[in-house]
Amino acid sequence: MSTSVSRRDLIKGAGAAGVIAAGAGVAANAGVARAAESADKDSSSSSDGAQDYSSWLGEEPSISDADCSEELSADVIVVGVADSGIPAIRAAVEEGVSVLAFERYEQHTSTGGDVAVIGGDIQAKYGRGDGVFDPLTLAQEHQKESSFHVKMPIFMRWANEMKDVFSWFVDASGAYICDESFSDVPEENQDNYLYPYFYPMLDTYDYTKETLPCYPTSVGFSNLSAALENNLNKAIDEAGDRLTIRYSAKAEKLIMKDGRCTGVYVRDLTTGNYIKATANNGVILATGDYSSNKDMLNYFVPETVENGIQTIWMWHDSEGNATNDGTGLKMGAWAGAQIQQWHGPMIHHMGGGAGADGHGVMGNNGWLWLNRDGERFMNEDVPGQQLENQVELQPGHKAYQIFDASWPEELQYFPAAHGVACIYSDEAYPDWMNSNQLINVRTPQDLQDAVDSGRCLTADTLDDLLSQLDIDADTAKQSIEHYNELCEAGEDTDFGKSSQRLFAVKTAPFYAVECDQALMLVCMGGLESDEHCHTFDADRNVIPGLYACGNTQGDRFAVEYPISLKGLSVSMALFYGYVAGKTAAAGE
Repeated sequence: MSTSVSRRDLIKGAGAAGVIAAGAGVAANAGVARAAESADKDSSSSSDGAQDYSSWLGEEPSISDADCSEELSADVIVVGVADSGIPAIRAAVEEGVSVLAFERYEQHTSTGGDVAVIGGDIQAKYGRGDGVFDPLTLAQEHQKESSFHVKMPIFMRWANEMKDVFSWFVDASGAYICDESFSDVPEENQDNYLYPYFYPMLDTYDYTKETLPCYPTSVGFSNLSAALENNLNKAIDEAGDRLTIRYSAKAEKLIMKDGRCTGVYVRDLTTGNYIKATANNGVILATGDYSSNKDMLNYFVPETVENGIQTIWMWHDSEGNATNDGTGLKMGAWAGAQIQQWHGPMIHHMGGGAGADGHGVMGNNGWLWLNRDGERFMNEDVPGQQLENQVELQPGHKAYQIFDASWPEELQYFPAAHGVACIYSDEAYPDWMNSNQLINVRTPQDLQDAVDSGRCLTADTLDDLLSQLDIDADTAKQSIEHYNELCEAGEDTDFGKSSQRLFAVKTAPFYAVECDQALMLVCMGGLESDEHCHTFDADRNVIPGLYACGNTQGDRFAVEYPISLKGLSVSMALFYGYVAGKTAAAGE
């Protein structure tokens, strides 16, 4: 555990920055499960509305001052040094206060890379500056996707102010700013650059005419880890001895005095010794989500466990524990903080047969999809989030994406949206390009590689193709014939797919991709919060001195991860990290 701050050699590259992709499964039955549990257990809730977290919370650690071998103090403490914690550190430092930061991993971490931004100078480069998008319209879309279980002021503050915070972040990121989605980047900048998604926009996509639009508001960092590191270094340079960062240090218990959070007990994972860290102004929890904690998933989103959804996480501390185990939410709950009721697991389907880059063979494209019974079961012209929800309802939680040799001409008509293959290229793009940047691009070689590796099946006849699948072949052939008739007629009278994406399966060779359920990347559910990053008790009174940001901050997402604003999770993490830093520094 370092006792001083240095510029660390951090993990570079798109692999670390691009692990998290947007998505979630349906969480609507979580409330039903909790209601049933409440009916069975008289103690499931108290008269003041406090929830019973006994199935996952456990006993608060018995740690006292006497257990600590070291004491530290600062104006602001930040727990978690990642997408939200780093902006919090820098924002607080710039207010002239002293900051203590703790991270249980051995260095700073980062997830994602896509960022939604409404207006501002950077977006103006792409014709998407101020006035192009109405924040109120976007807020309504976000509320609908969340079944109105999120707080609109949180969204509105982000929508109105993120443009300025984003410029603040980019100015220190060291990222080269591209002119277009696939601009040539100077060699010296190829390890850290910023690019817009879908600029220029595809001629065939008009988000204003889509039932489930994906707004062109998103940019991407080729290496968010590098951008965060540079922001952290700026804070280090400005703060001097006002900033201390401890790595391999796990916060385990908040210190409360007269209802106020005054600090935190932290365990040094390298020595096992405890540190008492006190804060004059407050503690910011930026500890991430809880998707590696099965007990918490069982309580808040039981359908993910019931459906056998697998989780993925790459950051583990020196004791081998995933760093997203819900420790921040537990500490908050022990201190009396309320946790939001409706959570949104991120299980965005990216298509079947994913390769090493995480891209599905042909994305989540809405060609013909059949289940194991050989039946078409949905309007396939939906985003990956809604697609995942439907796959979870099928026999064996499995489906097949069926398309034919006309795919190169058809790609351009699919939505310019996250996880969709909608750009065709004869040749591969340069190797230095970030994999997330290429998520919408497919080449003939991409498909051939998928066939060669068995991730995509192909045949010259439909009978031969269907014989290779775990499917009722007779019913499947009838479904394909019927679907082709709908395509020829130009109207999907079964499920209402847009005629723009009704493509018959009739030209050999034919292809099929097996699509199982997607992985859960994070679960969006945190401590009840507001647009100032305050936390609240069971009576929704502000808990003085305790703030939350990133995935520890609740009331931003609910029911499912939204698809209308690609990169909203990382964007809100960056933004509300900044807000938390400013709020805590002011002691408000």
